[in-house]
Amino acid sequence: MLSLRNFYIACDIIALLLAACLVAADQLKIGPAGLIFWLATFSCIFIAANLILKLTARQAHENGDATDQSSVLEIENLQNRLVEQQKTIDGTSDRTRLLLDNIGVGILVTDGLGDIRFSGLQTSRLTGYSRSELAGKNMAALFADNALSFAHLITINCPARLLFSAKDGNNYWVDLWLSQIMLDDRSSYVISIADAGEAVKAENRRQELIAHITHELRSPLTAIYASLTMISQNDKLGAADKKSLIAICTRNAQSMKFTIDEILDFAKIESGKLTIEPRPANLQEIVNGAVESIKSLADAKSLSVLTNVAPLVVLVDTRRITQVLINLLSNGIKQSPQGKTLSISARAHEDCVELIVSDQGAGITEQAKKLLFKSFSQGGDASAIPESSSGLGLSFCAQLVGLHKGNIWVSDSEGGGAAFHFTLPLNPGL
Repeated sequence: MLSLRNFYIACDIIALLLAACLVAADQLKIGPAGLIFWLATFSCIFIAANLILKLTARQAHENGDATDQSSVLEIENLQNRLVEQQKTIDGTSDRTRLLLDNIGVGILVTDGLGDIRFSGLQTSRLTGYSRSELAGKNMAALFADNALSFAHLITINCPARLLFSAKDGNNYWVDLWLSQIMLDDRSSYVISIADAGEAVKAENRRQELIAHITHELRSPLTAIYASLTMISQNDKLGAADKKSLIAICTRNAQSMKFTIDEILDFAKIESGKLTIEPRPANLQEIVNGAVESIKSLADAKSLSVLTNVAPLVVLVDTRRITQVLINLLSNGIKQSPQGKTLSISARAHEDCVELIVSDQGAGITEQAKKLLFKSFSQGGDASAIPESSSGLGLSFCAQLVGLHKGNIWVSDSEGGGAAFHFTLPLNPGL
């Protein structure tokens, strides 16, 4: 609908047209018919012009609406893209945080002075401090007794094994890696820490093992060297004395051979390369062979070895079971005082045979029994394991018996000392 203002404007235009027509008629001496003609002509021109203006305005309005609609669509698309990009950023941030919290090592980010700006969840688990407690703390405060400054830390070669102090006051070893990065155009450091407690324990056990093996090799080697020196430098030695000294050399050389064979075979077991070849064998013959191998060691301490083993047929690797018996007998010899007795007996069960090697030594404590068959690499303690060969002997026995699907354990011997038990499968065909 036309507004009142537009109506007044239209009336003024029509009045002006009428006036113009009247003036023209008067000047041109036009009659009524001509006046009506010109009036109709101007009216048509006015109507045509009005229609043109309306069409032009409508087209401009439609173009403006289309432009506005296009702008709105572009803005909406831009907003949608921004929302999608924000979701991507949030997802990446969540995945990164999840990775840092579960990576298995502690992550720290510090500024150039060593003040902590970020810490991972594993760092809190290692140190005992919460993330809020770590924020702003200087790295130097985490070292035990503040023994290392951050300025010194960034100069050492990494990875480095360092002693940290936890929130509860306990000290613990960590392996630390450090990398320099640039954040916001400033020098920063990314520090990774991993618990090195088990590695330190393993290294300590390795050092104990080396010391133990060194002792085991040095003792017989010293005896061999002394015996050979006496033979070479003393021309007055009789045949009996020389024979005795040579027997000492033989006995100690045999002990060294046992130690070296034990170490080599144990290394094969640890790497999974040692295999067995079970065959039917006479248990009595295996036991007698083992006793003969350690006879010189037993004679040196005036020990007697008693056997009570029936000629049972077992399914075993003869060489490996002989090694087990030699190890147990050697252990018994070292634990037994002069003039005592070792014994080997066997008990037949439904599907296996149980062998018992007993000595009359000082016995084994309950605490030591728990660690007796563990190697140093598995957590064994040299101070808890009785003196026996290289310190690997009992663990070696356990591994070999396990390869035969048997069990091994220790108990107190009835006459004092220790009794080692292990089972072997009977030959199912007999």
